[in-house]
Amino acid sequence: MTPPPLPPSSITVQVPYIKTLRKAPYPAISPLRPELSQAGKTVLVVGGSVGIGFAIARAFVQASASHVIITGRREQVLAASAARLRSEADGSKTKISSFVSDMTDVNSSNALWDGFASAGIVIDVLVLNAMSHGEAKPILQAGLDATWRVFETNVRGLLHYAERFAKQEGARQKYLVNVSTSSIHNFITDAPFIPAYGLTKNAGTLLMQQIAKDTDPEDVQIVSFHPGGILSEAARNAGYDERSLDWDDENLPGQYAVWCASAEARFLHGRFALAHWDVDEVKAGPVRERIESDWHFLRIGVVGL
Repeated sequence: MTPPPLPPSSITVQVPYIKTLRKAPYPAISPLRPELSQAGKTVLVVGGSVGIGFAIARAFVQASASHVIITGRREQVLAASAARLRSEADGSKTKISSFVSDMTDVNSSNALWDGFASAGIVIDVLVLNAMSHGEAKPILQAGLDATWRVFETNVRGLLHYAERFAKQEGARQKYLVNVSTSSIHNFITDAPFIPAYGLTKNAGTLLMQQIAKDTDPEDVQIVSFHPGGILSEAARNAGYDERSLDWDDENLPGQYAVWCASAEARFLHGRFALAHWDVDEVKAGPVRERIESDWHFLRIGVVGL
């Protein structure tokens, strides 16, 4: 059986204003850098049991977070992933916890956040990684119910978590990292066979952009990013393997997420970036200059107007 066209987030996006593209971790985003330390912070990685989410959780452990919490829907997979994190973190002072939770279920999500509040747990960093691909059909063929279910995860779920996160008690700095996809703009070349995915991930990223517009980054810093092409569990289940593509190292988006949750990334508040882009070049090159001069740059909007 031939797998469908390349899955979401599989394309390395080359743009004229970035010369250096990364496919694996590099020193500037190393979670071991003192400037990226997450010491004293509690981190929640939604969808953190496998793939990119697990790599993100691993990187926050390496960055010395005080408490890393992962969530997922499959209890056995989640428990195994938490055990693996603890094994990899042997000798670390990071506490690792896992909670079964489904962000498409309002009651499940409320129970999670209410539980944090009751236990006196304040989340300092929220990583929104859970998502739904939707059906591999044109939207009108998939129909209202199937398409709306994708919205429930990729849009409503993000809003619910972002709201609960931002409204926690306490005035300390918070960081929200949204794992997005190049499918929010590459509608034709990146995963056209699952149009509801690009539609809803675009809407979810625009949601984060709109929240950021009215939020001081010193209160809640919000950054969305494309993680790259990762040979994830979903990709393997679809029939892909190591030979299908020149895949990126999952630890690239893993460590990039830590960088996004640092003061160094504050200039990207409310914007969309790519894990492939070398951060030193972004911080000091033409991209930074354009960010400071063009409010619309790296934001969702209509091209040409």
